[in-house]
This record gives sequence, C-alpha cells and structure tokens, in this order.
Amino acid sequence: MADVINWDVARRTGIRRAKPGPDLPADERARIVERLREAAQRSVVLVAEATGLTGDGSLGETLVVDRTGIVRTNASVMALTMEKVATEQDEVPGFVASATGRVAGLVLGFLGTNILGQYEPFSQRLLLNAPAIERVRDAIGADLDDFTLWVCLHEQTHRQQFAAAPWLPDYLLRLMQGLAGSTTGQEKATVASALRKLKNPAASIPGEITAVMSLLEGYADMLMDQAGAAVIGSLPSIRKSFDQRRAESHLGFQGLINRLFGLAMKHRQYADGKKFCEAVCREVGLEGLNRAFAAPEYLPTEEELHNPSAWVARLRLHEISEFLSENGVGAHGEPGKSPQ
Repeated sequence: MADVINWDVARRTGIRRAKPGPDLPADERARIVERLREAAQRSVVLVAEATGLTGDGSLGETLVVDRTGIVRTNASVMALTMEKVATEQDEVPGFVASATGRVAGLVLGFLGTNILGQYEPFSQRLLLNAPAIERVRDAIGADLDDFTLWVCLHEQTHRQQFAAAPWLPDYLLRLMQGLAGSTTGQEKATVASALRKLKNPAASIPGEITAVMSLLEGYADMLMDQAGAAVIGSLPSIRKSFDQRRAESHLGFQGLINRLFGLAMKHRQYADGKKFCEAVCREVGLEGLNRAFAAPEYLPTEEELHNPSAWVARLRLHEISEFLSENGVGAHGEPGKSPQ
C-alpha cells in the first residue's frame, strides 16, 4: 500500500491543511473536552431509549481528539480500507506515491477541519473532533452543554445502528470492494484501480452505497432531535442555526470546495435520508423503520429512498412471508404446502 500512497506524506499534509479551532486558553480547552466526555456518556442511555434498537451491549471506545488526532485516525482508516478493497499491489515510483499522498492529505485536512465526529464500525471507536465542534458551536452561538450533547446524540446513534446490525460492517466492505472494481474472485482489483475510484469522495457511487449511507445519516439526524427534545432546551434554535449554516455551505467558493470533497453529497444524504425516515415513521412507526437494520434485504434501495411507501410495501410483504414461513403455511395458504 505504501508503494501507491505515501501515508506519512498524507498525514503530514493533512495536519498542515486542517484548520485549528478557536484560539482558547488551556483551561477552556480542558473544560470543552470534559463536557464532550460527559455528553458522550449521557447520550448512550438517551439514544438507546429513543431508538429502541437492541445490540450486544458493547459500546467500544470514545475518544475526544484534536485535528491532529482526527487526521491520523482517518489516515489509518483510509489505509486499512484500501488494503481491504484491493487484492494486488502495484509498484509505482516514489514520487508518484508522494504525489498521491499529498492528494490524500488534502482530503484528510478537509475532513479534519469539517467533521464533528465519526463512528468507526471496524474498530468500534467513536471519535469527537473537539476543535471542529467548538468552531461550529461558536459560529452559531450555541450553548456549550446543549450543543455537545446534541452532537453526541447523532454520533451515538450511529454506534447504536451498528450494534443492532452486526452484519453492516461486512456489508459496507463488500460495497466498497465493488466500488474498487473487485469481483467474486475472477478479476482482482489492483491498488491503483482502487485509488482511482476512491480518491474523489464526490465521484459517482453505486446506488446501494447512496441508499445505506442516506439511511444511516438521515436516521441519526432525525433521532438526535427526538432524543434531545426533552433534555436540550435550546434545541430548536440550534437546529435552525445549524441547518442554515449547512445550507450556506453550498454557496460560493466554499460550496465548490465542499462539492469537490464530497461534503455536499453528505448533506444530501442527511436531507434525503431524514425525509425517508420521517415518512416511514408516519406510516409504520419507528419500530417499523428499525426493521431496516434487521438484515441486508431490508435496506431501502436508492429508488425506495425517494419513495418511502414502496419500501413500506416491501416491508409488509417480508413480514407476511415471515409469518407464513414461521407458521408452516405454504404459498397457497395451506400448512406445509409449497407452490408446484
């Protein structure tokens, strides 16, 4: 992998490019970190109660990191992902590896500046990006305790999703392998081909990835408000200011940069996924929506993402089929009778 991307160059470039948070005294930074840790712990119970999703009880590790920490972590995640999705290694000159390392570093720096937190399903680690969280909180004038809890509710919801769907990491990995050009063992994907397809986050991606990421992000966006409604007094103000900031991120030069690095695509996932989740909840409730995490076949397709009623109809067919199967009823309605 190091022959294609020089990850040392990528890390150094990313750290240089990531913008720091507000310039604060050491005691104020320590206070913010402590508030984040408290909010992360408090959000566990709130999310479990709000979602109704069940898991194995494993919470993994929660880390509050700075921009250096988020860059280094994402560099490791990117390197590991590249290794998983590519099965052969190309030999390339050192200057090419350095060049691709600088490109990867630009992506890492952008992520280190803009993402507030992330859940890593393969390591079961939850990362909270303290400088980015404080920068956004300060920009919208939100209360520290309210905003940190609100952010943690979103990220803890992701953790709960993966705990309820232990099959999901492998499913995502298979999708990424398909994106990189892997097949079922016939044609092996090279590292170079994986890089070409994965290096641009805003590139066209398969509908399956769009659908599942929209579900995950939209569900979390919906639940962070529902779980926080009773405990975050300034939530309406936070949501209004945050959504306005998100909408303005599409404008001007910054909007161009956001589209280049895929942030605009992520914002669409939030919006489309939230609309889908809210529509499904109106039809079959949150318990019905939670069936999406039962197995891969229950995930919405990209078409169903924009037609929630179609997903609900398919869900009901699944449930009828399961009921008949559990009761030993065949397709003709007679016990044990199968179609000829």
